[in-house]
This record gives sequence, structure tokens and C-alpha cells, in this order.
Amino acid sequence: MKNDDQENKEGYKPRFTVTDRRQGLLEGADASSAEERLPTFVEKLKQEAEEKDKRLREYIAAYKAKTAENDEFRARLQRENETRLDQFKANLFAKLVPILDNLKRASQAARENRDFDRLHEGIEMIVSQFTREIKDQGVTLIEASGRAFDPSTAEVFITVETGDPAQDNMVVEDLEPGYMFREKLIKPVKVKVAKLKNPPA
Repeated sequence: MKNDDQENKEGYKPRFTVTDRRQGLLEGADASSAEERLPTFVEKLKQEAEEKDKRLREYIAAYKAKTAENDEFRARLQRENETRLDQFKANLFAKLVPILDNLKRASQAARENRDFDRLHEGIEMIVSQFTREIKDQGVTLIEASGRAFDPSTAEVFITVETGDPAQDNMVVEDLEPGYMFREKLIKPVKVKVAKLKNPPA
């Protein structure tokens, strides 16, 4: 009996042969599915660029929306401030107009009657009315006489010499009134200030 090696050497041919193609099919399937699952490097870059571009557009849109919102807020605030200012002016003029009417009546009465005493009385009433109105609005008279000179609220109009060191730089007299609106200076009071005649060396 011939062994297999002898049969092969002598030209013996088997009746059929078996070829195992399973491994090749599996490898081909794995490669094909891998190509389908994994995008190429260029596709990755393109996808990342599109995502970044999308985010950038979203940021720009959000910034524009916020800017528009801020602009609208500033415009609304300005309109509200203008409305409040107009209302303040209207209220102020509503208080000043009656004083103007009284001045006109006093002027007319002076022309018709030629009565100085009545004219003086009318003017005093108007001054009192006006003083009361501005005081109600927060305007106060600055009183500097008898106090040390304060350059933040007073203005030296004239100086007088004094021999008393205690009176040096003291306000002797208020010459022209000054006014404050709450904490804001409207008009400084003009004053006469004492200065030491012979200051110590």
C-alpha cells in the first residue's frame, strides 16, 4: 500500500479538494464595515469645521441679540429720564406761573393807582410767595455772616481790616445772597470778610 507521499509523488490526484474561504470573507466583511463606520480624516476635519462654524454663528447671533437688548434698554432709560425731567419742569413752572401773574398784577396796579405803598406791599407778598415755593423745592438760603469764610459756598466781595485775631477770616456781612439746592451749590453768597491788620510774622 502506498503512503500519501508516494501517491503525491507518483502523480496521484485526490478526487476533490476543499478550500476554506471563511477567513477571507470575514476579513473582507470587517474591512468593509470598518470603512463604513469610520469617516476619513478629511471628513472629520470637515465635520469639526462645520460644528465650529455653527457654534460661531450661534455666538454671533447671541451677541447681536444682547447688543440689541442693551440698546433698547438705553433708549428706554433715556426716554424715561426725559419724561421725568419734563414732568419736573412742568411741576416747577406750575408753581412759578402764579408768581408771574402776581408780578403782572402788581405792575398793573402801580400804573393805575400810582400808590407806592400798595406796590411795595404787593412786591413783598410776591417775594414771600416765591421764597416759600423754592424752599419747598429744596432750595435754601446760605447764611455766612458771623461764620468763618468758607470758599466752597462763599465768594469774597470786599475785605476789611481788623485788629482782633479772633475775627481774622470771619464773614462780617452777607452782601448778596447765595443759594443751595439740597447739597449742590446754585450761587455762592458774596460776603465782606475781615482780615487781620498786622498778622504775626
